Amino acid sequence: MTKRFKTVKASILTGIVLISIIFAVAPTTSAGILFNLQSSLTVGWNSTIEPLVPRGESKQLKIDITHTVNKGLLGAAVLQLYAGKMITIQIEVLSTPTWATASLSQGTVSATIGAPGTTQTLSTMLTLAVSENAPALGVGEVKLRATALKAGLVQSFQQDFGLTFQPDYKPLISPAYPDSNTKQIGPMDTATFRIDITNMGNARTRVYLNVVTVPAGWVAIVTDQVTLEEAVGAVGTAYLVVKPPKGFGYHYDEQTITISMQPFKADDESKKGAITPASFLVESRGFSTPGFDAIAFIGALALVMSIIIFIRKRK
Repeated sequence: MTKRFKTVKASILTGIVLISIIFAVAPTTSAGILFNLQSSLTVGWNSTIEPLVPRGESKQLKIDITHTVNKGLLGAAVLQLYAGKMITIQIEVLSTPTWATASLSQGTVSATIGAPGTTQTLSTMLTLAVSENAPALGVGEVKLRATALKAGLVQSFQQDFGLTFQPDYKPLISPAYPDSNTKQIGPMDTATFRIDITNMGNARTRVYLNVVTVPAGWVAIVTDQVTLEEAVGAVGTAYLVVKPPKGFGYHYDEQTITISMQPFKADDESKKGAITPASFLVESRGFSTPGFDAIAFIGALALVMSIIIFIRKRK
């Protein structure tokens, strides 16, 4: 029994001595190649990235980094010596589109070396946001890099990966009334309002306009649609024409006409924005003499005929 124990003990001591000699004599890189200890990383995320609303809430995505140490045939024993040691893993954002920003909650995490064949998953949060000029439903990519630093004979490992996402359509318009939204006219006149609509969204937009309220006896007609080009600040012009009642007599009317404007993505009208209301005030003041021209003509004609008859009688 004692002899067998001494044999085992001698074998263990011999193994330790051999490993020590290898560590002492062989360069670190050569020993690394000999034992083939190599960190390995896989990166993933467990949720779908919904389209991001420009200038809306940022999107947070959980990034999972799985670490393990690969080994060669001679690496198992050495790997046991590293069990419990820490390996630093760095994560960084390499690039983003000019219209997007990306940041990481942690740029460095630490993995613990375990027994051969074991893995460890670590996490960090990626925050994404897009600006107002992000192209609607275009494709953007955030490029990231994960690096497991070298630890003794465990060689470093680096992996670049890309995460794609889309900016959402942002239907946003801004109406303006360069000639005011109030007018004073006579009952025989017509009020015309100019409406300049600016595209504040991020795609080609079609705006539909409708008359919502018009007083009884009044007539209001508005341009039914305006198309705005994709560039932020693109302007389209619509017109509202209002005709007051022209019943005979003096008028002192003041009425409000309301219209609505709603933006839609020009090439996909299932995507639409909120309705923007607008009100216009028209004052109709003065006398109305409908048909007066015809009456005056008949009167003038009768006067001429009377003069002709009078002249003939005198002859």
